[in-house]
Formats: sequence, structure tokens, C-alpha cells
Amino acid sequence: MAKTLDGTLIKGSTESDSAYELALSLREQDIFLIKSRSIKKITEISTKPNLKTISIFCKQFSICIKAGIPTCDILNLLYDQMLHKSIKKSLISIRQNVQKGNSLFLSMKKTKNVYPEFMMSMIYLGEESGKLDIILEELSEYYEKEHKLLRKFTNSMIYPCTVFLTLMIVSLFLFIKVIPVFITNLKSLNADIPLITRLILEISNFLRGNFLFILIIILISAFISVKYLKTESGKMVFDKFKFMCPILGPVYKRLVYTRFARGLSILISSGVGLLKAFEIINDVICDRYFKLKLKTVFNDIKKGEDLSSSINAMNLFPQFFVAMIKIGEETGNLDEMFLTAADIFYEDAQENVEKATTLLEPILIIFLGIMIGTIILAVMLPMLNIMDSAGKF
Repeated sequence: MAKTLDGTLIKGSTESDSAYELALSLREQDIFLIKSRSIKKITEISTKPNLKTISIFCKQFSICIKAGIPTCDILNLLYDQMLHKSIKKSLISIRQNVQKGNSLFLSMKKTKNVYPEFMMSMIYLGEESGKLDIILEELSEYYEKEHKLLRKFTNSMIYPCTVFLTLMIVSLFLFIKVIPVFITNLKSLNADIPLITRLILEISNFLRGNFLFILIIILISAFISVKYLKTESGKMVFDKFKFMCPILGPVYKRLVYTRFARGLSILISSGVGLLKAFEIINDVICDRYFKLKLKTVFNDIKKGEDLSSSINAMNLFPQFFVAMIKIGEETGNLDEMFLTAADIFYEDAQENVEKATTLLEPILIIFLGIMIGTIILAVMLPMLNIMDSAGKF
């Protein structure tokens, strides 16, 4: 709570390192602090905005800069219309730091877990080169395409995952509740029980008798797996698995390749050197296995080797990409080649999403058919034996 010279009371929130600094800051504005209390710092925000929100934010910022609006006024405009809470709160901190004379990059860097590292690195380059509006527009397109691709991939996986989960629940219900009762009734009729029926019954009895134990084992295994995947070695193993996965691997690869190529295109077209671009691109690539391979390329470039031959030595990218890089190096249009390759990878990723969905659906249907068919066969065979025995009499 504070008071102005004319005695008007003001209530609000702001960011400051201490109550003393807050009082000094307000006094410069002819406002006098009466009472204050500390709350959770804005910089500790943990909810990250999605790629679509980041894309819109960059687009609006770029339009405002092109219109000649000062940075502080832009931040005020964005604050008024922003719906995402994390960005909205962070804009208060950014605006205050910009008003103190800090650059936009340094002001944004003080807000943690809100903006992507790549975005902030590009904003730094934009301020240094005087092309902030152009870079923000490129970032908007970059995050928009990433959002569309990830959304398409996520949506395409909903149906297969739902079918698989439903299959597991139905099968478990049949094994635990339905089959034992049915087989018991058949035994009471002195029916001849075939081998497949006995096997299904054994599985059913095992699941019923050890259900709690199995559940505990699954939960413990899941807990250990989650803990392991949080370690560096676990993350490396999982990231490598995503690359090598038979059906979903090609989709994931194209997602990583698209991000890599488009990121390098933006960096190089902004005047960043190749070595510096490879350092920054590590913030964009989340896959540790790919990063490990990329380190070799970085070291080769430092030694003076061609980028195309270094990329080829990774044994990850298709040959057309290596050829395009070689042409880009020879013609001096490396940024354009990366942009073209990114568009090709983007189209490939969309096609691979459709292929993965097309492959997963019949696989799951066949698996479902085998599971349900086996259960039906195990139930029907004893009934046929009973009917056959009854016919003989």
C-alpha cells in the first residue's frame, strides 16, 4: 500500500529486491510506501505458455515495433490484452526493468520458466542488429509451425492410445470376472476342457490370485523407471529410443530435423556465425542423443572441416540434406538451404504422422482380434464339446 502527494491510496503489486529499494523506486514517482508484504516472486513462475501463445506474442510484438511504438508502450499494450497468466505477470517485471534502462533481452532473462531460451537468444541478436521486428516475425512463424506439427502428432496418437487402453481394461475384466465364472459352470457339466481353455483359466487364476502383488510390482517398476528417466543416462537412453523406435521414430526424427534446420536458418540469416549458431541451437534441440551427435559436428567445424562432410558423418540425416548443405556452402546461401530443408522436413513429418497412424490402427486391431479371438475360442470350444456329447446321446 502506498500514498501519492495528494493523499490518494494506491494498492498493487510489483517486483523489488527489498522493501527499502521499493520505497526508493516509488519515491522517484512521488509515491510514498506505507505498507508492504512479500509474495512469491514473479521470476519463479513455473507454468510455461504453449508454442501457439508464444507465436502470437512474437507476432504482436513485431507488429507494434514496425508501427514505431516504444518498447514500454508495447509491453503495456501486450499486458492489457494478454490472457496467459505467466506471460501477463512476467510483463510487469519486464516493463519495470526496461524502464530502468535494461535491454529487452536482459529484462526477459530475469523471468524464468516463461520464454524459451532460443527465443531470448534471438531477441538479443535482434536488439544487437537492429532487426528485432524481423526476427520476432520469423520466430512467430517458427513457433506456429512447430505448434501445428506437434498438435497433429498428438491428435493422431489419441485414437491408438485410447484403443490400446480400452483393450487392456476389457481383457483384464474378462480374465478376472467373466472367464472364471464361465469355466466353473462348464466344469459343473463335466465338459472336456481343451488345452487353450486350461491355459486361459491358468492365466485368469494367476491374475485373480496375485492381482495386488502384480499391481504393486507394476507401480514400483513405473516409479523406478520414472526416477531413472530423470537421470542424465536415463534421458539419453530414452532420447535414443525415440530416434530408433520403428513406427514413431521417423515422425520424431523429422520433428527434431525441422527444429534444427529452421533454427539454423533464422540464426544464419540474422548474421550469426556458424559456430555461434551451433552453440545457440543446443537450446532448441531437446534430444540429448542428437545433441551428442551434434557435438562431433561442432568440433569438426572448429577444426576447419566442411559442414556438409561433418553432417554426413553423423549418419542421421538423409542424403538430400547433406547435398543441400554442400550447395549452400558453395553458393553462400546456406540460410536459404536450411530454410528449404526445414520446409521439406516439415512436410515429411506431416506425412510420417499419417503413416504412423495408418500403421498403428491395423496393428492394434489385429492385436485386439487375437486377444478377443483367443478368449472366445477358449470359451466356445468346451461348449462345442458339450453340444457334440449331447448329440451322441
